[in-house]
Amino acid sequence: MTDTLAPQVRLGSDAGTLNRIEGGWELRYERRLRHSPERVWKALTTGDGLACWLAEADIELEPGGKMELNFHQPDHEFMPDTPEKRRQSNEVLTVRPFTLFEHTFGSNPDSVVSWRLEPDGDGTHLTLRHRVPESWAGSRNSVLSGWHYHMEGLEDAIQGVRHPWDWDQWFALRDAYAARTEQEDRG
Repeated sequence: MTDTLAPQVRLGSDAGTLNRIEGGWELRYERRLRHSPERVWKALTTGDGLACWLAEADIELEPGGKMELNFHQPDHEFMPDTPEKRRQSNEVLTVRPFTLFEHTFGSNPDSVVSWRLEPDGDGTHLTLRHRVPESWAGSRNSVLSGWHYHMEGLEDAIQGVRHPWDWDQWFALRDAYAARTEQEDRG
């Protein structure tokens, strides 16, 4: 848990799930967005789109292409504003426009993120799956809270509105996921 005076968060139906798989865990989020798959795709796969909700990005949108991310949250002792903490070199794995985008994450080839987009009436059903490697066992709750917080801003980002980072909210989410994970680990 954290020493900050972060607000308490109650995880709802939009919370991510974490399931044990061979070699680590699968983290999963599902969202229904009020935008077409084409607009959601742009937020997930372009530098301008990613900058609004995740990180500044230089992306080559083809299998084997690079996906360089540079996170710009406010400086914090948990994540100092240094290149080794803020920059990631990832690889694009799969590109099927408007339906599937996969890439590595965290500069780790064993950490794979999959975005599935399906038309849903006048919007999109988005599923995020992140294969979290065994070596990240101690960071599971940070990864869960990070994706949760970033995805809260995705709806606005699709419209070109930046989602500002709030460390207090992120710590509250991390603490809520830690409590849930601890409870699940106890059985």
